[in-house]
Amino acid sequence: MKKVIAFLITAALILTLCGCDKNSMATNKKPSDNNGTETLEYKGSITLLYSKADTFNPYTAKTEVNRQLCKLLYEPLVKTDDDFEPHNCIAKSVKISKDICTVVLKSVKFSDGTKLTADDVVYSYKLAKKSKTSYKNKLYMVESVSVKDSNTVVFTLKKQDPYFANVLDFPVIKSGSDKKTDSDSVKFPPVGAGRYKLNKDNTVLTLNEHYFAKKSSIKKINLINSPDMESITHYIEIGATDIYFTDISDGEIPRMSGTKTNINLNNLVYIGVNHANKKLALENLRQAISSGIDRSEITKNAYFNNAMSCTGFFNPLWDDTKSLQNIQITANSQITVENLEEIGYNKLDSDGVRRNGNSPLSFSLLVNKENSARVAAAKLIASQLKKQGIKITVVKTSFKEYKRRLKNGEFDLYLGEVKITENMDFSEMVLAGGSAAYGIKAQAKKDTEKEEEVKGGTENQKKKKSKTLTCAKVIKNFYKGKNSISDVAVTLQNDMPFIPVCYRTGVLFCNENIENLNMASLSDIYFSIDSYKIKKN
Repeated sequence: MKKVIAFLITAALILTLCGCDKNSMATNKKPSDNNGTETLEYKGSITLLYSKADTFNPYTAKTEVNRQLCKLLYEPLVKTDDDFEPHNCIAKSVKISKDICTVVLKSVKFSDGTKLTADDVVYSYKLAKKSKTSYKNKLYMVESVSVKDSNTVVFTLKKQDPYFANVLDFPVIKSGSDKKTDSDSVKFPPVGAGRYKLNKDNTVLTLNEHYFAKKSSIKKINLINSPDMESITHYIEIGATDIYFTDISDGEIPRMSGTKTNINLNNLVYIGVNHANKKLALENLRQAISSGIDRSEITKNAYFNNAMSCTGFFNPLWDDTKSLQNIQITANSQITVENLEEIGYNKLDSDGVRRNGNSPLSFSLLVNKENSARVAAAKLIASQLKKQGIKITVVKTSFKEYKRRLKNGEFDLYLGEVKITENMDFSEMVLAGGSAAYGIKAQAKKDTEKEEEVKGGTENQKKKKSKTLTCAKVIKNFYKGKNSISDVAVTLQNDMPFIPVCYRTGVLFCNENIENLNMASLSDIYFSIDSYKIKKN
């Protein structure tokens, strides 16, 4: 049956390619100039995958291929590059003053020629907030949004956030255009202001003549229907698509010839810590575990170089904290031993495990068995820490059981992954009650009890209590404008509330004939399509 399906797909592909116009066909003949020297000839189209059964509405599209194509049809206020630097798109300016963000719009038209206004931005924002997309998750900081005038939108935030502009990449569509239907009550794709627009059959993207910025030399994008992962895999393997992106969330990397570019996902892989465990509540022990792991080995052998070793808590490519982060990516036994001996673990037993009296350094490491890369990473961590005298038992469970144990605090350590939003907010991981603050909740209660106990205590006790609360306090103060991002970066690294391992990356595959792919990011994998040139074969 698979052979029959593959044959039918290939036959459909041949018919599709035969239907291309002459200008989009490749040629083996290179033209010569008057001097007889060869010159390059470029074709004006590329081919991408899409799902015919899915929508081109950016807030309801379910397939990754369609969600990525939506980035060509709709423009956001701001998009970020691969280093998380914001670039204004529809926004002419973005000004943040305490908890108020004011966005002034450029003079922009939708693909139907009508003017884009602040009302369209607010309409799109409301769709984003109601959706089940990453855009909704990014906009958690917004308290309210209002129209100041036709060219100005004002976002009121729940707290101060100097990096709020980084999450303003939700697609702007024309108000009400997502509700229009044909005679069969099938909804039309919404009207956008992007670089391209759809033809009537939704099978080809052509240049939007009303686009407000530089237009691409790629005048046409042909679409091949890929209804499921099997067909997507087939088209990738036979080279039918010119560009394909995957976040490798399933751990499977497709086979596609051409160039490969890593795309920063800002997905942090980390070792979570149960602070209710008296040993792990010791900062020195957490520092010892951190310096005892070889992050470079983990990124190479567990993630096959589709990850970047952590040099601190923030993404290693982010410029604002890059110079402040100095965690070594290889293991440093000296630092580990110094930290362990400082808290009394200075003897090795017959099994090579460090002890403080009768207390051995032995912990469990919980991991979701359904994620092969994370299981491989957990095994490497256990092997690496064993060399440092720390015994780690890897406990593999189903994702459902994994989540249950995290919520109930039934773990010593766990290996997790979390998407850090582009405004670089760690609150949900560090502050008590945060959605990803597993193990921190128990510590928060302990901190409160300690605060009551030391009211009449010694000066040293007061200093110890203050140190315990520093990490949470600095982050809270950052969002009150009292501490800088530098303070946050340094304090996180000093306190080590959890242990950062690596930041995972996705992969962008491109036909080797594509030139000038000089910028791509998760915010827009086609960031530099205006400069693409596609050589003819």
